[in-house]
Amino acid sequence: MENKGMISVIIPTYNRAKLVVKSIRSVLDQTYKNIEVIVIDDNSSDDTRKRIKKINDKRLRYYKLRKNHGACYARNMGINKARGEYIAFQDSDDIFYKEKLELQLNNLIKNNSYLDFCKLHVNVDNNCWEFPGINEERNIVKGKILDELCNGNIISTQAILVKKAVLVDIMFDETLPRFQDYDLVLRIASKYKISYTKLVLAEVYRQNDSISASDVKLKDACFKMFKKKYNLNKNQQFIFEKTLFSFLIKNERDKVTEISDKYEKLMFEYTSLSNNYSQLQAKYDKLYECYSNRFIIKISRFINRIIRLKK
Repeated sequence: MENKGMISVIIPTYNRAKLVVKSIRSVLDQTYKNIEVIVIDDNSSDDTRKRIKKINDKRLRYYKLRKNHGACYARNMGINKARGEYIAFQDSDDIFYKEKLELQLNNLIKNNSYLDFCKLHVNVDNNCWEFPGINEERNIVKGKILDELCNGNIISTQAILVKKAVLVDIMFDETLPRFQDYDLVLRIASKYKISYTKLVLAEVYRQNDSISASDVKLKDACFKMFKKKYNLNKNQQFIFEKTLFSFLIKNERDKVTEISDKYEKLMFEYTSLSNNYSQLQAKYDKLYECYSNRFIIKISRFINRIIRLKK
């Protein structure tokens, strides 16, 4: 096989001892052999180190942080330690298909691009789908990747193969609590040529985020991205801001729906045990009205805050 340069695959991990070995193996078993695997252990408290040390492959490098810093800090550390001309990212619970790196590198070189991304097979609980989907691909195949990114992120970190020089120039923003991969590819796409390998080349497993746990992080990330300059034209900027605003609205609407569902369930349980239906119904209506009004107030505050940010 022709040697086209080393690929460094960076895997951040935290307390995924039971999964990370399979993930590492999927990289070491690639058809493209000129690789190194850099595992950045974000101060795991399980037996991650012990399990990784059992893997006998000179291409594997393992580092354990003394303090938990988060995945983006770990990825940036991996970038700094990478020896390869190209970099790919893997998560500790995901799987690369055997030809992923070879096919993407061929496509990157063929198109003279700086970053290539592929399709993913995404698994969430009992649901699965291919991503990007047909709707997103309409702009992608026309080369309008930045236009499509303004509608939402279409490039997950596991899908990326990128020249190291690009990541030395543009690294992950460790201050963002969410959407770090979205922010990264937006900054890259506005400056460098991107190509697309229209093949499913990785298996990705995700967990549904808890609404209450992610609420503050989502708001903080959106408002920080509102302030950033992504070198977009006026139409792209408008669509991008509309996308961020839709994230905020959906988050608030989902919370109201969750609360409504909880009280609907309680109503059913209590109604089956009590004849005092009218009193319970009045209590429910009052609570739901309260949360609905809070939703409207929050959206108004979002709008005012966005206006202030854009001044």
